Amino acid sequence: MIRILSVAVPVRVLTLVVTETAILFGCYFFAAWLDPDIPDMATFVEFDAGLQRIAIVVLTILLAMYLRNLYSLVRTPGRAALAQELLIVLGAAFMGQGLVHYLSADLPIPRKVMLFGSPMALVAISSWRLFFDAAARDAGAAQRILFIGLSPAAIETAAWLRSRPEVGIRPVGYLSNQRLIEKEEEAAQSGLLRLGNFSDLDAVLEAQQPGSLVIADRSEILSTSTEAFLELDFGGVRVEDATALYERIFGRVNVSRSLLPRLIFSDAFEPDFTTSRLQSLYSPVIGAILLVALSPFMFLLSAWLRLTSSGPSLVADWRLGLDGVPFRRWRFGTDGATGEASIRHLGLDALPQLWNVVRGDMSLVGPAPDRAEYATELARTIPFYSQRYRVKPGLTGWEQVHRYQRPPSDVLRRLEYDLYYIKNLAPSLDSVVLMLALKTRLL
Repeated sequence: MIRILSVAVPVRVLTLVVTETAILFGCYFFAAWLDPDIPDMATFVEFDAGLQRIAIVVLTILLAMYLRNLYSLVRTPGRAALAQELLIVLGAAFMGQGLVHYLSADLPIPRKVMLFGSPMALVAISSWRLFFDAAARDAGAAQRILFIGLSPAAIETAAWLRSRPEVGIRPVGYLSNQRLIEKEEEAAQSGLLRLGNFSDLDAVLEAQQPGSLVIADRSEILSTSTEAFLELDFGGVRVEDATALYERIFGRVNVSRSLLPRLIFSDAFEPDFTTSRLQSLYSPVIGAILLVALSPFMFLLSAWLRLTSSGPSLVADWRLGLDGVPFRRWRFGTDGATGEASIRHLGLDALPQLWNVVRGDMSLVGPAPDRAEYATELARTIPFYSQRYRVKPGLTGWEQVHRYQRPPSDVLRRLEYDLYYIKNLAPSLDSVVLMLALKTRLL
């Protein structure tokens, strides 16, 4: 997996994006070469902005494929379903060309190029997806990892990797000197089998040929094994901690009780000062621009709510902000309003919080703001919960976008997402969160 904009992206997904970009460019350039109205390709590219015009079509298709979740997993849902999805994507591309033509008559690609290139793109992308899906499921081509020791995080990671062969990482088993029957049965259910004791490491390495060793339990490692691990690292066998792999895969921090002693003395959850200051500068500026741009719509929505709801159109409640300081959070009151569910689903009720962003009470991106009584109780029972207040709460956040995609199972799981965000706070991660929030709200 490769880290891009503070988010781990499977190598195979990145490969799919790059190759399909090349395929789409090839299809439309070939269609331009076939077009009798384009006698010279060099002239088309150099003087008619052919490259830029085709690039607009390709980017529109890639964006539509992203919005249709065709890059969420590499798996092909089936030939008919794939063809249907690609037809929807190409339909969006045709609509996009109409919008581009409305903005400028010189930007759309020639009509024949669009008509010839789109069917070619449909066939080429469908064929490539089917081939890539078969290749992605090839277990022999996957990176093999061996766990040293066993932990809940290792079991969860192995189960997730087994269910997603397209990620390209295959757990081969684990070594452990401890025999805990209950934990071994749980590991076996996730497809993670015990291959022996730590003393069997050399034999297992020779038999399984893993590309990585993942340390799940440091107590399993002998103090005399440091040089052996260094030699493995220099020899091309990567050695990493299970918590680091867990974070890359799930996008959250593991705060299981076995890790608490080590995390207590860690400053990993202290946000970078420079990055925090930078966020406090760009969030109010962007918030002010959005507030001005959306003010006519917000006025109309407020008037509509006033006419259709039983309560006030604008309400406020007290929430905890940076360092636990309370502030009044504003939102539209939707109790009993017509279209109440749709307004909340699209997040329109949160638009008045742009004023909180401009005031500096909130950021565009951050943990969800808590009520004081709720936060006090959770901070008393859950370690590190108060670390959420090391950054400003946000209109949306890393945990919130995952909540819409797959609801976290409990408060601890939501905290893990928030701690990951604090640990990796950066403008690039904020950009990813805003993009995902827009996608989940719209779809």
